[in-house]
Amino acid sequence: MYAENLKKIRAQKKYSLGELADILEIPARTLGAYERNERTCSLELVARLCNNLNINANWFITGKGNMFNPPKFEDVEDEFTQKVEAILRKHKIVL
Repeated sequence: MYAENLKKIRAQKKYSLGELADILEIPARTLGAYERNERTCSLELVARLCNNLNINANWFITGKGNMFNPPKFEDVEDEFTQKVEAILRKHKIVL
């Protein structure tokens, strides 16, 4: 199941094998081995994957539930603030 879920994550995020390997701080050949089900994911790798990409650990392990965790309020707030600031700059409104 891990192998298929890794492939689904890469497809959803539109990452190459190398890009996801860089995010996870592992060699691309190691990630390839996980995707081919030649290696079993360590708990450390699962934690890194879930933390770095906001993946729902339950989904990754069982295939049940949503692939992603809901966004944290701070992330939504930061994104909203950036959009408002961009609009204000565009219209030359001083903060």
